[in-house]
Parts: sequence; structure tokens; C-alpha cells
Amino acid sequence: MTSEGPADERQQRSRIRPVKQRVENELISRPGVVGIDIGEKVSGGERTGVESIVVYVQRKRPLEDVADDERVPVEIDGVPTDVVEKRIRLLADAVKLVAPEDLVDGAAYRPVVGGVSLGPERPVHRTSPQVEKTGYYTFSGTIGAIVTDRLSGLALALTNYHVAAADPRWRRGDVQLQPSRGDEGDPVEDRIGTLARAELSDEVDAAVVLLDPGTPYYPAIHEVGEVAGSGPAVLGQKVRKRGRTTGLRHGVVGSVDLTVELDFGAAGTRVLHNQVRIDSSPDEGWFSDGGDSGSAVVDDRRRIVGLLCAGDEDGEFSIANPIGAVLDALDVDVLVAPRAGAGGRANSAGRAGSAGRGGGSGRGTAGSEAADRVRTQPTTAGAAGATTSRRVSTQSVGGDAYGEGADTDGIETQPFTQPFTQPFTQPFTQPFTQPVMQPFTQPFTQPFTQPFTQPFTQPFTQPFTQPFTQPFAQPATAPAGSGEGALRAAFWSGYLFALQQLDGGA
Repeated sequence: MTSEGPADERQQRSRIRPVKQRVENELISRPGVVGIDIGEKVSGGERTGVESIVVYVQRKRPLEDVADDERVPVEIDGVPTDVVEKRIRLLADAVKLVAPEDLVDGAAYRPVVGGVSLGPERPVHRTSPQVEKTGYYTFSGTIGAIVTDRLSGLALALTNYHVAAADPRWRRGDVQLQPSRGDEGDPVEDRIGTLARAELSDEVDAAVVLLDPGTPYYPAIHEVGEVAGSGPAVLGQKVRKRGRTTGLRHGVVGSVDLTVELDFGAAGTRVLHNQVRIDSSPDEGWFSDGGDSGSAVVDDRRRIVGLLCAGDEDGEFSIANPIGAVLDALDVDVLVAPRAGAGGRANSAGRAGSAGRGGGSGRGTAGSEAADRVRTQPTTAGAAGATTSRRVSTQSVGGDAYGEGADTDGIETQPFTQPFTQPFTQPFTQPFTQPVMQPFTQPFTQPFTQPFTQPFTQPFTQPFTQPFTQPFAQPATAPAGSGEGALRAAFWSGYLFALQQLDGGA
């Protein structure tokens, strides 16, 4: 920030922004350049109070070692430049399947909230230089917040593309765990949903996880409180985030103009524009680290302003997608807590159990008011009881405890509205006890492969109206009679038999 104050800084940025936007694509295509930003020029280690176009490079080389066509001009259209050495990386944590690291918070949270561990159930293949040793890895990131689909209204967990999708082999329906598999998440007990949507573009690195029916959730971020909505990031704004690795940290919005090149592994290298740069607090150090990707960056009114995705390797700043672009790309809205802002919806019960390990472990007593605001993903009646777990943290959110002892009155029991897309793998073992209320209206298209073994017990009530179209397959075995006389005898024999039946068998 310039010495003349935020207003003067914003004025300088307004003048510099169009120049930066005009040249940034050409600058970032140069070898070794990883980012273009607007920031205060530093000369000889001292701040100058002058805003400049900042060019981030992987390694700052002596000027004589840089080819003429790769050199950054001292100024561009009257705007000074500043070349700064930075290594920038994504912040998902690749954890080998063996011996997971000790982490700040690998606890299971029910109801599901923002600020906690998340990762795909499937392992992902990684090679050097992304990881030290080639192999299959699990990925750990963070749930940012609970959002809702704009069309269906269903609840989803927001995170990054590179956390939940991980690579181009992702598929809609990929199982997601909370906590992640790298944080000792169990593929059965800790499943919370499936990957619904993922977007990797020139502005966002984002994904949403559709919560399973019956999964309890709450529109809050652990250690931050109930979410009050969303809004744009503002230069100089004080912000905070809660992530799986570094927990709760504070920072300041240093820029909303960052253009950065990021390596997404198998998904390739992408250039993201209009990113939010969050400068770390000197009192706390790093704002984020590996495993914090997907965290929601919130302002002092608990409005989400960005979705954390990357940071520099020195911990001086972190990078977030602007939240408005994220929500539009995924076609979702931030779910707001009922008392935190307009638009929040009433909730129902969560699940209870023993506390998880790590910094998020512990127990609390849920007040009935808080429990009434916890909701569950729509399911059939009685299914919510299947969500109990061996490990649940019951820390308070915004002053309200949740989890164990929560009131279960009013759980929503909406039916399933999506068709089944997977075949049945187990036979039905229970008889049908309800009559079929509608007749079959589609013809049979498969031949019968088993003969009828039960006699018909009901009389035919309709005559045959279709002619026989198949020849008799068996020859007649009875000897031929005397022609017309035999036919006449057979007729009268049948006629007399019918009369006897009408007369009661007399």
C-alpha cells in the first residue's frame, strides 16, 4: 500500500490497470515469468510508495544473462515495472497412501461445514517434479463453504478443481470423503457425497460436491462462524480463512488484479486472470499452506470474497479466485445461515459420535436453537439415522455448539428425484406387498425362456381377435375319419353336450 493512503492507491491502480491488461499476455508468455500484478514498487529493499506493474519470475537473473527479447522494460507507457522473484504453487496436499503426515485438523465433522478436510476417494497418479517420487497419491484440501444449486436447490460443498477432481480423469460421481483419505478418512464411514461439477478456466479453479441424501450440513465455517453471504474483494480489506492445514489465519487483500500461471499437472499449465492476492499477516506468518486449497476467504462481516487455490512458496501471499466468478461458473449460490443474513433457510438435525483426532477434536453440547438450524440433504424418511460415525467433532460455530445431542425434530424427508443410473447388483429378497396400481403399457420384447408350470385358474373373458399367424408345428396323430359324416357326428356330439350343461347336466 502506498504511503499516501488507499484512495490514492486505488486511483493509481485505475490508471495502471488498462496498461497492465494490454501487455500481460505478452509478458507472461516470456520464459520464467509466472505472474503479472499491480503493486508497490520496491527498490533496494525499500518501498517507494509508487504503484507499478509487478512481474513475478521463477528466478531473477543478472541483466547480462537475459536475452534482449526476454527483458522486462523499465517502464511501459509511463508505468514503472518491478521484477520480483517468486515461486507460486497450488495448495492441495498430495499425501502418499502410506504413513500420512501429522496434520492440523483431520477430524470428521458432522454436520458438514466449511474449513475442514476434504479429498477424493480415488488415488491419483503423480510424477516428478510435482512430487518427489512417482506413484499414486491421495489429495487433501479444504471445504470452503456450503452452497446450493441454483436450479434444484440441493446442497453442495464448495472446493477447488484440483482438490476434488484432481486430474482430467475425474468423473461426475467420484466419491469424496470428509476427512480426506490422506487424513485417515474411511471410504465408507466418511463418505459425504460425490463430485457434481468441476471448472478449470482462465479465472476459476473450482468444484462442488453433491452431498449424499441424509448428510447433515450447516452454513458455517469452522472457527469463523455462520456465513452471511458473498461479495467482491476490496483492496486493503482485512480477511481471514480457515483451512485444513494452517487453521484460522488472517491477512489483507493486497491486489485484485493478479494474473498468474499455475501448473495443474495432467490438466496442464493455465493462466488465471483477475485473481485476489492476500498478503499474510506479519504476526501470524503464512496465510495458507498445502492442504488449505478450497478454503473460503471471508471479510470481517463473514461474507465470502474468494476461494483460495494457490500461494507463493515463501508464504508471503496467497491467491484466491474471485467468489462471484466461482459461483457463476458452477451455477450455485452461497447458503446463508438463517440469522446471519436474508435468504438463509431453516435446518434440521446432524449426527453425533466420538470426537475426531487433531486440532478439531473435542465435544460440545448442542443447544436446541443451533440444532434446529442444522439441515440434511433430502432423503426418504428414516434414512438420516444411517449417518452415524465413529469420529465426529462437535466444536461450536459462531457461539453455537452442534453435533451430539442435536434435536432431530423436523428432519426433511423429500423423496429421491434423480433416476437410478447404476444397475442393481443384488436380487430382491422381500416379496412385493403392494398391488400394482397401473397396468403394463409396454409390449414384451423378450421371449419367454421358461414354460408355464401353473394351470390357468381364471376363465377367459375376451375372445381371441387375432388370427393365427404361425403354422402348427406338430402333425395330427389321430386317423382320418369318414369325411363329412365324421364331421357331422362331431358337431352334434358337441351340441348335445352344450345343451346338457345348460340344463344343469341333466
